[in-house]
Amino acid sequence: MVKTSNELVLKRQFLDRAKALSNLPDVFRCRQVTQLICDGLAFGVRAEAEIFQAVYGDSSGRKYWGAHLSEPIGAYSLAHILSVHVAESAQQLESARIAITRAFRDAAAAGEYWFVGNTRPLLAVKDGQSNFEGLGKVKVHPRAAVEWLLSKPKRKHLVPGSLRIFLEGGGQSADTKGSARPFSKRMIERYVTDYIKDEIAAGRRPTLKSLEAAAKNAHMRGGRDYRRNVFHRLRGADVRRGRPPKASTKIAEK
Repeated sequence: MVKTSNELVLKRQFLDRAKALSNLPDVFRCRQVTQLICDGLAFGVRAEAEIFQAVYGDSSGRKYWGAHLSEPIGAYSLAHILSVHVAESAQQLESARIAITRAFRDAAAAGEYWFVGNTRPLLAVKDGQSNFEGLGKVKVHPRAAVEWLLSKPKRKHLVPGSLRIFLEGGGQSADTKGSARPFSKRMIERYVTDYIKDEIAAGRRPTLKSLEAAAKNAHMRGGRDYRRNVFHRLRGADVRRGRPPKASTKIAEK
């Protein structure tokens, strides 16, 4: 899929807006970034990693997620944040937000420890309900809430890929420029899968060259050969059969 000139101009406008947020304090910046990504969905612009790069100088979004998970947050606010990153279009945004809110309701009914204060408004949420104005005072410890979602096979798809990588990498939000961290094979598999998915959604052809650039920005240490093997396996249809590995790599990077 080839981007039109209007689509490219629109995307550049969003990235310019992102760049303008780079000097804001984290308490304001993370909220503005969420809103910018949400606005992008409405216009068909999906550029999470590029927005992270423009705002934080790091496409992985570690500072962004570190700020959002740093203190208790409204349950509905967290549901909104997660849905913005999970939804692939504006049409999916509300359904993702409702699914996450209902998941939190079920967690409250099960007596999970990570809620703050009275959960009765959340427990009163009914299936089919889409208005959640009464949940403003129900708060959660966000990191524990997200880890709970990840622990449930039927709920883990509600956690964005960049947030999964943040948590699996230790969940460190400090500025660690130049300090790479090791990634397990499972993390590499997920990273490459999410990279390919995001590139295709953005109308770009995934290549080894851009994958390695993204991995460098994410401060990945080691696993280069395994990362390339995963890429070739997932994008096998784009690699000519019968060629030596070196030639295949060159073809994939064109």
